[in-house]
Amino acid sequence: MATNTDATLVMGDGYNENCRPQLAAVDSTIPYIREAINALNIQPSSSPFIIADFGSAHGRNSMHVMKMIMQCVKEANKVEDEKQFLVVHNDIPTNDWTALFNFLNEDNSCYSVANGRSFYESCLPPNSLSIGYSSTSLHWLSRKPCNISNHCASLFAQGNELKAFQEQAHLDWTHFLEHRSRELISGGVLILLIPCIDDQGSNGFDIVRELLYTCAQSLLTP
Repeated sequence: MATNTDATLVMGDGYNENCRPQLAAVDSTIPYIREAINALNIQPSSSPFIIADFGSAHGRNSMHVMKMIMQCVKEANKVEDEKQFLVVHNDIPTNDWTALFNFLNEDNSCYSVANGRSFYESCLPPNSLSIGYSSTSLHWLSRKPCNISNHCASLFAQGNELKAFQEQAHLDWTHFLEHRSRELISGGVLILLIPCIDDQGSNGFDIVRELLYTCAQSLLTP
């Protein structure tokens, strides 16, 4: 876990060209996305059908999954044929919005807007959102509660340091759900793909992170 701002720094300029692992995670959840859309139960309305991706980054993966969700909604007959979709791409103000806009300009399959706020805050008007979505984003915290004395990744934190990160994650998660619950219309759905750890405390990338940390130490240590 790290802060939202750290996420922007880590991504760099080439995130759209180096985001295949995240895309693979998205594609692995397609059956669950279809299941969630089948549970969608909203009343007909003249307003646009709003879908929001919370944590859109530079746009490539975001547009991929938004188009997939729109297609699933149509196939499930959850909207009228003439219904207009409005896609909200949300991320923090320090995101590379130019990269996202350039990517979106290559696609005119729907109306798209950008929302430059933390997803731990209110991002949309109450009762406006039909489908909320977030993928491999919610492990980024709103703030770093403390430094980690024995590593650079919170996965390796121990004692009070680990407790501080757990408490921050709990607070952020609570805020996220509170705001989305207000934004979703009655019968809307929230679809989340969240990196997590197993019962042994591993997320599958322990060795990689330990190796990167060791390499960094060797470069920085005189």
